[in-house]
Amino acid sequence: PEPITVSRSGIGYSAHSGIPSSMVSRGDNVHLIWAEATDPADKTIPGVPTYTATCNRQTGTLSQPALIGYGPPANDVHNTPCITIDSKGYLHALVGTHGSTFLYARSRQPDTAAQGWTETAPLGEKLSQTYVGLICDQNDILHVVFRLARPPENTFPAGSSSSLSLMSKPALADGWPSPRQLVLPAFTDYCVYYHR
Repeated sequence: PEPITVSRSGIGYSAHSGIPSSMVSRGDNVHLIWAEATDPADKTIPGVPTYTATCNRQTGTLSQPALIGYGPPANDVHNTPCITIDSKGYLHALVGTHGSTFLYARSRQPDTAAQGWTETAPLGEKLSQTYVGLICDQNDILHVVFRLARPPENTFPAGSSSSLSLMSKPALADGWPSPRQLVLPAFTDYCVYYHR
C-alpha cells in the first residue's frame, strides 16, 4: 500500500541501547509512538513532545495524533519513547528522557490510541533515567529496563556511574516500585549497556 505520513518533524530514534518499540499491533490496528523536534529558539517547550496514533491496516487511515507528554530536555534524540500492549488490548507508553524520570501513560480504551490517555506520571522521584526499553510479558507484567545514573556517594568518592536497572509492575496496577539494579559498573563515568 501507499506509505502513510506520520510526522514531518520526527526527532529520530535512539536505537543503540534500549531500542524502544515505536509500534505495536493487534488485529487490524497498528499503534505508533514517536517524538518530535521543536523550534530550538522557543525555550518554553519543556522537552521532546511525544505523540501516539493508531493506523488501521484495512482502511489505511491514521487517527489524529495524541500528545501524551514531554521528555526533557528538548530536541534530544536520547528521549525516544516506547509503546507496548497487554493481553486486554490496553496500550502502555513511556515518554523517554535523558537524565530525568520517565513518564508513563496508559490508553483509556483498549486497542486504540485515539480515545485518550491517562495523565502522564513519573516512574519515581528524581530518577536519572535514559534509554528506555519497555515490554509486557505473557502474564501482563510490564518491565522497564534502562540506564540509571547513580550519585557518587553511593558508589565512588568522585565521578559518576550508571547501572542497568529494572522496574516491573502488573499492567493495570498503579505506581511503580523502586528500581532494581541489575548490572553495576566497575569504573566511574560514562557507561552504556546496549540492553536491546
